[in-house]
Amino acid sequence: MQDVSFELKHPTFEFYGHTFTLYIHTFENVYGLDADRCRVTRDENSMMIAADGLTWANGQEKAEGNAVIHVYKSTDGHSVRFRVQASVGSKKLRSVKLLLEGIADGEVINLRETPSKAIESSGLLLHYPEGWRNLYTPLVVMKTAEDRLVYYRSLDSSVRDKRFAFLWTSKGLTAELIFEEDAVRMQSEVVVPEWEIGECPSLEAISALHHRETEQHYGLLPWETREDVPAWAREISLVAAIHMQHWNGYIFNDYKKTGDTLEWLAERMDPKRILAYLPGWEGRYYWQYGDFRPDPRMGGEAGFEELMSRAKKLGIRVMPMFGMNVVNPGLENFEQWGAPSRAHTAGGFPITGSVDWDGSRHYDHASNVFLNPGAPGWQNRLAGQIGKLMDRYGFDGVFLDISAAWMNDPYYHYYEGFIELCRKIRENRPDCLIAGEGWYDAAGLGTPLMQSGHTDGVMHWHDEPYAPLFEQYNRSFGHLCLGAPGKGSTGVHEHGYNPDYRRAPIRKAIIPTVTIVDDTLETAADEVESIIADANSYADQFLTNTK
Repeated sequence: MQDVSFELKHPTFEFYGHTFTLYIHTFENVYGLDADRCRVTRDENSMMIAADGLTWANGQEKAEGNAVIHVYKSTDGHSVRFRVQASVGSKKLRSVKLLLEGIADGEVINLRETPSKAIESSGLLLHYPEGWRNLYTPLVVMKTAEDRLVYYRSLDSSVRDKRFAFLWTSKGLTAELIFEEDAVRMQSEVVVPEWEIGECPSLEAISALHHRETEQHYGLLPWETREDVPAWAREISLVAAIHMQHWNGYIFNDYKKTGDTLEWLAERMDPKRILAYLPGWEGRYYWQYGDFRPDPRMGGEAGFEELMSRAKKLGIRVMPMFGMNVVNPGLENFEQWGAPSRAHTAGGFPITGSVDWDGSRHYDHASNVFLNPGAPGWQNRLAGQIGKLMDRYGFDGVFLDISAAWMNDPYYHYYEGFIELCRKIRENRPDCLIAGEGWYDAAGLGTPLMQSGHTDGVMHWHDEPYAPLFEQYNRSFGHLCLGAPGKGSTGVHEHGYNPDYRRAPIRKAIIPTVTIVDDTLETAADEVESIIADANSYADQFLTNTK
């Protein structure tokens, strides 16, 4: 983690065992409180700091602006809350950092990818919202060396950027609680959602409290009663990820072979329990993103139509994959619908990104750019394509790739655009299920079914470490980097082969998943059948209608 190369010298304050100060960030600089212009009032239960001026250059220069910090004890005495508001004259205020010095050392125990994580000498930086790793909700719980549980959380009721940084300084371990305003709404002043710091008797206790508040913030509804979960989706006990075409054009399964695979599966379990998930159905995986249609090399329109017909006769549900925020800029008329929809950083820079698609050991393929689903041009194009394809071919679900990504775009609201896109896709299609990749608390409002996460190929699941916040509202299945039975091919760029992780655990929130590539049924049928046995066990344990 990078840091400034001088010792910070802004005024600190003490209340109820906490030593703290404030920093205000614009796009040009960082500002602290002017010690000569701070007024402090306090009583037994609260403290107010009002700063009528700021400084910059680590206190060497004066600046226009002000800040108010109100810190107060909870009624039970187990926590304190910080209310902060700040302004910086005519500049655009980006973020506000509450810095706490000399906190207790410990290990973070509520991350998805690991049971506990120590604060190393280089520090630890955790982000929210984050769909794959660390913080799925703005809560950090640390277990200290004395076995105390200390938590840090934001009480924000909106999806906005929160960063939790822990680093070692000359004053011991420091915590930084950073709030960044929605880039569309940034102005010269901000009211920061309350921060709470306290002790709790158990991880379960603070997670349950935070869970109840999160449910209220976003209006989360149980999986069993969600209107965006069709009845058929509640009977699925196996997701079959059948890979079709790789980025470089290699075909694992064409439309006919995929239909044969569906028939093979239907002979071995109740077909109404099967959801066929089709990455690369439209042609070159990711390369074709932005222009979705049946691929001529895999059988064309007639072949895809026949595949949908075979699935329907079998009673198997089908869910093709669509890119929600990544497209190929080489597509026709990109400058009309794509260029105005580019996703940007909060500072206004276009976001780019790729992966090593072809084994060239670099990421610079120039074949994908990020778009914002809140941009009208892209949102309307994608919703329109999906709607026309569903109406013509009759598939049952839609998978939105990278749906849990979040970007603080100053041009369009990213999260709100994602929710609106999902609404448009489902409009007049009540039996459509929308699934997505990754998860954080509010992302579940758009996609009730999610693909799991992974860190360097090691699978981790959204019901960890606190299951109720996920499983009461959502279901998940194995990530595409789940290896196929046999050699462990993932069918995609994530690791290529992942032989150590080839099946999902059997838990209420996790639907058994099988990855199928070109030779899976020919070389590893027994292992596929063992995963089908997992699916039948899942149905017996967790599905209401098992007949």
